[in-house]
Amino acid sequence: MTQEERVRAAEDVLAATGPLRNLSDEVRSYPLRLLRLVAEQYAVRNAAVSDHLLRLPPYLGETALRGLLEGGFVERVTASYAVYAYAPTPEGLALLASLDGDADAPKGRKPRKRA
Repeated sequence: MTQEERVRAAEDVLAATGPLRNLSDEVRSYPLRLLRLVAEQYAVRNAAVSDHLLRLPPYLGETALRGLLEGGFVERVTASYAVYAYAPTPEGLALLASLDGDADAPKGRKPRKRA
């Protein structure tokens, strides 16, 4: 067994632990939840979603948002009310539409109602 194979085997053993499986699942599912949140907020507000409304978890949230931008699923737009604001692109909306009727698809959080 080569050193690279031993390292891969050790990584597999560690990745099989519960907390690291959960982390892997979160990394995989979070971008879709974030895309849903941006699309839902955009629909409710009829305007781009301010970065401060997204409450992104450190690193994971920022990385997921960069991935959505790079993939063309959201776009950064100019807004006078925020440093950065985001809107779903037609590609992002099409991806979400392709999931309609899929009960197992991760859901975004529902927008909060203002008091």
